[in-house]
Amino acid sequence: MPEVILAHDYLVQVGGAERVVAEWAAGFGARRIVTLAHAPGSTFDEFDDLDVRATIPSAFANQVEWMLPALPSIAARTIVDGGDVALVSSSGWAHRFRFEIPHVVYVHSPARWLYAADDYRMRLSRVRRAGLTLSTPLLKRGDLEAMRRAGAVVANSAVTRERIRTCYGIESIVVHPPVEPVAPVAVAPDRELPAEFAVIVARDRGYKNVGLAVAAARLADLPIVIVGSGSQALDEPESGVFGLGRIGDAELCWLYRHAAVVIGAGREDFGLTVVEASLEGTPAATVAAGGYLETVDPGVNGFHAASETPAGLAEAILLARRLDAEACRAWGRTFGRDHHVARLTDVIEGVVQRA
Repeated sequence: MPEVILAHDYLVQVGGAERVVAEWAAGFGARRIVTLAHAPGSTFDEFDDLDVRATIPSAFANQVEWMLPALPSIAARTIVDGGDVALVSSSGWAHRFRFEIPHVVYVHSPARWLYAADDYRMRLSRVRRAGLTLSTPLLKRGDLEAMRRAGAVVANSAVTRERIRTCYGIESIVVHPPVEPVAPVAVAPDRELPAEFAVIVARDRGYKNVGLAVAAARLADLPIVIVGSGSQALDEPESGVFGLGRIGDAELCWLYRHAAVVIGAGREDFGLTVVEASLEGTPAATVAAGGYLETVDPGVNGFHAASETPAGLAEAILLARRLDAEACRAWGRTFGRDHHVARLTDVIEGVVQRA
């Protein structure tokens, strides 16, 4: 196996893309990660023992999203070298790095601030929205040029493959993300929760559509637990809404195991949390869109809502609660790390041979 160097946009949060990179480090035995910024304590602990090379000084790591106008030039000065091949995790920036070795780009989503503006910009101030609108043509040009330099482009789902085709005119192959149990042991969160509840894992992003999940859970007569950075602001226990903020993997594992259902209400490119919950025997209720069309097998590990409304999603919640826990676990195991690594290894070796 060639020596693999990992590259990722920035390691400053706990999200699906960062979990994929952590699985790569384990699956490929990679020891180095090149990134724009690294904020230990704000992302997965697995990165603490690796050689993380960040371009932006640590003092500014948690401000990286505010640096958007400067990020294209910062990314272009971020050098990736020292191994046989780079495996690049990108949602908009890492594929812009300066690669001195062959590289494979794994696309979680084409940059939302360029190609899904309504989703991304809904949480920006008026001034930042205006600035981004003015710079979009130049950013798109550089984005396309950078993506075309890749030795191969891989999509995390069929939805993402179509977006890559639309945005870049590039054909890609689909390799679903690696999904393993989030923790070896489960630890209950340090607060009292209802005996029965739904759970949604969603950071403070408009496209996660947490409001729809809350409304659907209420119609299904279930309290809802919200996990993710910023969710503590939604905490209203008296209304059946428990916003826990960011929690550890052991606590997330406990929530997955004890939830009646996991809800997916947003516009997800893959929908990692649905598979993570499946591995713990918990079914899913999701909108019938995006990556959920691939991570939910209706009648096996969950159901799709007939309509993207509180009533439609509530009906999916009620149906999902009847499903068998072992069938959910069996479905989840089909997304395991070993299968993912084997698929990507074929792509990587092909790029190295052609280089």
